[in-house]
Amino acid sequence: MKIAYLLHWNEGPESGVFKKVTAQMAEWIALGHEVRLFLFTRRWKGEGHGGGEAVPADIPLVIQPYGKGLNRFTTFRMLLTRLEQWAPDAIYHRFDLYYAGLPRLLRRFPSILEINTNDLAEMRLGSRLRYLYHRLTRGLVLRSAGGFVFVSAEIGEEPHFKKYGQPREVIGNGFALSNATPSPPPPSVRVRLIFIGTPGQPWHGVDEIAALARLRPDWHFDMVGLQPEDMVGGSAPRNMEFHGRLSRLDYEPLLRQADVAVGSLALYRNRMNEASPLKVREYLAYGLPVIIGYRDTDFPKGASFILELANEAGSTAKGLQDIENFVRNWKGRRVPAGEVMHLDTAVKEAARVRFMERIARKGGDKP
Repeated sequence: MKIAYLLHWNEGPESGVFKKVTAQMAEWIALGHEVRLFLFTRRWKGEGHGGGEAVPADIPLVIQPYGKGLNRFTTFRMLLTRLEQWAPDAIYHRFDLYYAGLPRLLRRFPSILEINTNDLAEMRLGSRLRYLYHRLTRGLVLRSAGGFVFVSAEIGEEPHFKKYGQPREVIGNGFALSNATPSPPPPSVRVRLIFIGTPGQPWHGVDEIAALARLRPDWHFDMVGLQPEDMVGGSAPRNMEFHGRLSRLDYEPLLRQADVAVGSLALYRNRMNEASPLKVREYLAYGLPVIIGYRDTDFPKGASFILELANEAGSTAKGLQDIENFVRNWKGRRVPAGEVMHLDTAVKEAARVRFMERIARKGGDKP
């Protein structure tokens, strides 16, 4: 197939989402498909092929930069025109905002939306104007797609998605396990925990990590992707070390030094109980046991190397004894690679391509 990946993204090539997208496309190429990334962004200029760790050299890029105000609407149409001219067999789009012309494009070609979150609950936490715009227009995009891929079963069961009735598949996020080589942590008396996140995401529960850090001042917490000023509602305790945004090459040594990693701890703020976050797959690829505050899509029965706290406010304080026991049990150990092989990108993308082929066989409105 010729697969067009349509993406609106502004966080740069080192972000977890962009690395996920390029890993997906690399697997599709390995499976024999022709792919092209159509990127709508205000950060980058230029196009051609990728290069380096973030963008594999064999992934063709079509980049449409946009500016402020109404400029984004006219430039988005330019990107859609270029995509149509390429005439793909299928369009894969990470569900985002409505833009004029997008529903028609999704109807014309076999199309699949990847849905990564309970969008209404998440957007309700941000700009009211953006939320109202999305609420009024999202249906135009959703009903135009040929199929949905959900990163968790829970999201797919939301009534505001189920009502559209399109074919659906649940495929949790994956990670290219070959890109990570677990190594035993260096001997250390002090416990080290690591968290990788993004500013302004209240469902990360950074305040819960800070609460744990205050309760265990003898533990060290490496905070990647964040700065002290990103703390909301109080200053950070001294045993939290903030590293800001780092490339994987730069934060990999911190992963190797860690005893335990921390995932999102406040998904209740998004009205969610289940997820498959990218960063948790990365932790596990490096052999790190993890503390999370939700049910993981790919471990519905749990696992010895995953400590699931209550998905509620104050979870770290309430679960302190469980956390201490978990850390004590896993300190100096790594998760066996055989326990996480089903998270590999190759496994995930083979299933995704089978679903795309199924949707492509149904065809679109293209003459």
